[in-house]
Amino acid sequence: MTLYKGPNGRYFQYDFQYKGKRYTGSTGVETRRKAQEVERKIRTDVALGLYEDQAKMTLDEAAGQWWEEVGKRLRTARDVERRLEIVLRLMGPETRLVEITTRRVSAAIEKRRNETFKKGTDRPGKPAKRYPISNATVNNDIIVMLRRILRRAETVWEVKPIPKVNWRALTLTEPQPEVRFYSEAQQKAWLDECDPVTRMALTVLLTYGLRLGELFFPPSAFDPSGPRLVINKRKRGALMLPLRQDHAEDIAIRAAKAISVGLETVWFEELEIPAAGKRERQVRYLPFTYGGIQQRMRTAAKRAGLNMPRLIHGTRHHAGTMILAQTGNLKLAQQLLGHADIKSTMRYAHAMDGALRDALETMTPIPNPHSEDQFTVVRRNRRLKS
Repeated sequence: MTLYKGPNGRYFQYDFQYKGKRYTGSTGVETRRKAQEVERKIRTDVALGLYEDQAKMTLDEAAGQWWEEVGKRLRTARDVERRLEIVLRLMGPETRLVEITTRRVSAAIEKRRNETFKKGTDRPGKPAKRYPISNATVNNDIIVMLRRILRRAETVWEVKPIPKVNWRALTLTEPQPEVRFYSEAQQKAWLDECDPVTRMALTVLLTYGLRLGELFFPPSAFDPSGPRLVINKRKRGALMLPLRQDHAEDIAIRAAKAISVGLETVWFEELEIPAAGKRERQVRYLPFTYGGIQQRMRTAAKRAGLNMPRLIHGTRHHAGTMILAQTGNLKLAQQLLGHADIKSTMRYAHAMDGALRDALETMTPIPNPHSEDQFTVVRRNRRLKS
């Protein structure tokens, strides 16, 4: 008898064996019919392996183990740690891995889509503006993170059975990556509207494809032996970026001056205070801020008639497009832009269309003996049935 009540028991207890192993416990219900339904469910779960020790692993335990074995060694460890916290918050830390189904992941995705983030800080009477979270961020926070944990759980830790999640159906549509190119006329108009320091900074962006934050490298990042810059990339660590000789000479001068006056960036302007009375002539060096140089570039672009969105970040796409158009070498473009994965560089592959077309033109043409009759239709005679 697999179902019974104790002398003073309120709930039915189950007691059965499966493959020589005994399973016993409370059904949590008081009627026999409901107890039979609970027992059938438990027997099914036992047959599926859901009551094995490995199957008891929770998402919290799996996330911690994955972090120790993989996550903390990644260059993106800070981002990974934040995403692990998001997954645990939305999925529930006590959720067992064997309970993570397509429906559960879908519910977590919807929760994340309904959240927002803010830019700036709250001020008295003026809270910071909040923005919706993009589909790409949701995909990375939930789907990418969960897949990595579950894949390792199944293949390395041998947790079974991991449910088959329909990741393709869950993945949110992301906009196509933006690819931008500035014509010579647009570049000239933009540069002409800049002051000398901003013009040089914009030239660096257009040539080397740095992000605006990476533009604020310290003077020590300049290596005259290259000449080159040592840029710290988020996902690749240090990037050795070769410099054109003319750009290296300009940066060398600014780096030396920044070091001599104790500035943390090579982007600064000189403010001359003329002598007056007993006061001697003075020169002050005012460093540019991130927001300051961004505003100068935007103002110059507006005066030049450039009003497209994400205008400054477009310089990065411009640099990638130009290096590919001139070399046809994806590896060089990947090195310039510091992409950890060449798949990110593939978005610029359209720039190689010209090189491909030239290569096709130089190929030996395939002889066509019927070229003069290409519009003539040759029909075989058919014997008509009477």
